[in-house]
Amino acid sequence: MSAYLPAIVFGVFAGVLVDHYSRIKLMLISNFSQAVVVAIIPVLLFIDIKIGLIIGVLAFLRASFGSLFPPALNAFLPEIFPKDKLIKINSLIATSGQFAYFTGPVIAGILLNIMSIEILFAWDALSFLLAAIVLMTIHYPDKLKESTIGSRLQELRSGFTYLKANRSIRLLIILTIINNIFIMGPAIVGIPIMIKYHLLGSASDFAFVEAGMALGMLIGTFFMYHFSNQFKNGYLLLLGILWDGLTYALFFWVKSVPMALCIIMFHGMGIPIITVSRTTILQKYAPNRYHGRLFAMVHLAVSGMTAISTALVGMISEVISIHIVFLLFGIGGTFTGLIGILYSDIQKFE
Repeated sequence: MSAYLPAIVFGVFAGVLVDHYSRIKLMLISNFSQAVVVAIIPVLLFIDIKIGLIIGVLAFLRASFGSLFPPALNAFLPEIFPKDKLIKINSLIATSGQFAYFTGPVIAGILLNIMSIEILFAWDALSFLLAAIVLMTIHYPDKLKESTIGSRLQELRSGFTYLKANRSIRLLIILTIINNIFIMGPAIVGIPIMIKYHLLGSASDFAFVEAGMALGMLIGTFFMYHFSNQFKNGYLLLLGILWDGLTYALFFWVKSVPMALCIIMFHGMGIPIITVSRTTILQKYAPNRYHGRLFAMVHLAVSGMTAISTALVGMISEVISIHIVFLLFGIGGTFTGLIGILYSDIQKFE
């Protein structure tokens, strides 16, 4: 909860900052601040202060500073790359994230056997510092010339005014909200419940299934990098949303861990189709001065709906089988894609 709350509380305001100040400086502030917060954890463990509430507070602080980074990064890219290159750039960045998602847990699992968790947290803090140092090597002309006049609240309102006046962008945000209600809960809560209690799998089985998701995402990103220019981004976005729902419905028939691994890998292929196409659409079709607020709204839609979706899945799975939960949420995700198909506004995006 602590990790998701900042996106809900500060998400849109982070977008206002991104549209008002240098995006590269905000990314540096984000990384340096997260490094400091994470570094506090091994210090507390070293002096034998082990209080869950304090860890929750630190998780909240880290995520608060971290909420600056996604909208700043996504708004920064159109400043330094031409529009016709954005889909490949977004695909490369997605690949780096998915590769980390795939290898990070494996590395942590290995290192936990040979070093203490305090040292691992120290390395984690160092990773934020290294990222900040790399960012400092980037030199570019600041293209955010047009600064919004007025209070931060007025800037926030202007972002919603832009959204109200642009039906197609507004519909994209709404689809993101609905889709994540149906998708995130089963991924975060449903998979471990199914693996442990219904398939009687081990922690290693769960790790392999999670790795299968990351492998599928890498395959999907490979497709986006090499072949996405042959399709409209709007079609790709709707295809990804349909894929999300349909592949989740398949979990209704899962009877073994290998079967779950195959389906989750198949499901993972569709995730980059959604995220890369959605990011590229906003970068290409919305003015750069609104990018921070729009990407903050996307971040809020994803993280905020994740909090709701995980709670729903947790409560519903107490009374009905997790297989039925996957089927119901999969049907809901599929209908989200069908709703999008009914509107030509999304399909027109190149």
